[in-house]
Amino acid sequence: MEFGSVTGEKVMRFSTRVLLVLLGAAVVTHGLLFVLLYRSARESLFQELRVQVANIAATGALTIDAEAHEKIQGVDSPEYEQLVMSLREIRDANRREDMRVKYLYTARPNPAHPSGFEFVGDAEESAEDRSLPGDPFPDLAEALRLDEARADERFSTDKWGTWLSASAPIRDASGKPVAVLGVDVSAASIRGTLSTLWWQGAGALSVSFLLAMLIAWIIYRWVNGPILAIEQAVERVGQGDYTEPIHLPRGDEFERVARALESAAKALRERETLKENLARVVGDQVAGRFAQRLNSVSDSELVDPLTAAVGSTGPEVALLFAGFHDASAQLAKEAGADSLPLIEELCAAVIEGVVEFGGEVVAFHREGVLAVFSQEAMPDGASASVRAVRSAFKVRRQTEKLFWRWMAEGRLSDRPWLGVSVDVPAETPAVADGITGRITSINSLTRDLSIGVLTSAEIAEAVASEIDLRPAGDDHDGRFSVYGS
Repeated sequence: MEFGSVTGEKVMRFSTRVLLVLLGAAVVTHGLLFVLLYRSARESLFQELRVQVANIAATGALTIDAEAHEKIQGVDSPEYEQLVMSLREIRDANRREDMRVKYLYTARPNPAHPSGFEFVGDAEESAEDRSLPGDPFPDLAEALRLDEARADERFSTDKWGTWLSASAPIRDASGKPVAVLGVDVSAASIRGTLSTLWWQGAGALSVSFLLAMLIAWIIYRWVNGPILAIEQAVERVGQGDYTEPIHLPRGDEFERVARALESAAKALRERETLKENLARVVGDQVAGRFAQRLNSVSDSELVDPLTAAVGSTGPEVALLFAGFHDASAQLAKEAGADSLPLIEELCAAVIEGVVEFGGEVVAFHREGVLAVFSQEAMPDGASASVRAVRSAFKVRRQTEKLFWRWMAEGRLSDRPWLGVSVDVPAETPAVADGITGRITSINSLTRDLSIGVLTSAEIAEAVASEIDLRPAGDDHDGRFSVYGS
């Protein structure tokens, strides 16, 4: 029996409960089915035995000479001796293992007796058990009848034992019934046949129940396997391990749950990456309130982290800049003291869009967030430029949703502007000044041109085979061209 642990207490596993329910259902259904089938089979067998006993009486009655039978008044007549011999022949011919005829006798009407009949002939050899002509026939629950062949509906009991009895009329030459041939079959032999039926049914029940137990165990293993896999996956996620995938290729609800859990683990992994990026840039102590620093960070603070992240210029690296200065300023103006959690939510949406496509936040600038996309970050074949542009569109969609929601909630009166720009590192000795100067210049054009995402010509050319960007114009000094969606 398998148990789990909830708050330190042992609790039976769901799969174990399923196994016990299946076994209980098997016991109840098999037991009920056995009772119903046995009762039906027992009744059918008993009715068949009644018919057989009635047939013995009917066929035996045809062999009895009615005229000679009427002449019998005692045991000394030749008619009596002939009758006894005939009865014994009929009795012995019908003694089988499945039905043993114990007594065979004849009786005729005699109103002087309570039963209305008296014995005439008896096939029994034992003088103690043999009935003689004129002996009163016992008064039974189901009385003898002259008019038809019949068998008792149930066992009857007399001083000789318990029997299944049948009788048939003995008719004279005119067809008039003058006597009755009676047959008694021992209840013990019939009950032995019924007992055999019971044990055969019990054996079949045992075999079917064992098969049911085997099927229940197979179902238990089939259900328990994915439950354990999902449980272990949840425990790994709870311990902070989001890396190991869950493989449940079953095509059922368990696979859908596993996929949902894997998606949740992926989202948590992305959030952990987001937190690590935040912690590296703004420090563990102020990660939750990094928005307070947006207006206090200088360009020179970008040199060290950006130089380390980029390493060297080239087409294998793309930079993304999300300029939310206008948005954060509007939030601070309209939301007042409540602006900090809104700015944090805005930054989180930006960073989630960056991390989803393998980007790494390298710094926060007073104008926005700067992220780097390198070819080594994601071994899925997509170029850094393509991922950076896709991330830019994702960031733009995410932030637009936030702005519309805040407007619907009454936090903002008008939709703020947030532009996203993508470029390659500038080939200049002053890495930080070259990169930030050029990319913020591109970003400033997003508002002027009312285009949410702009890229440099180098980026547009690098992604042309996968993303269609159209020429949007030149910067204010005519130094470079920009492309937009």
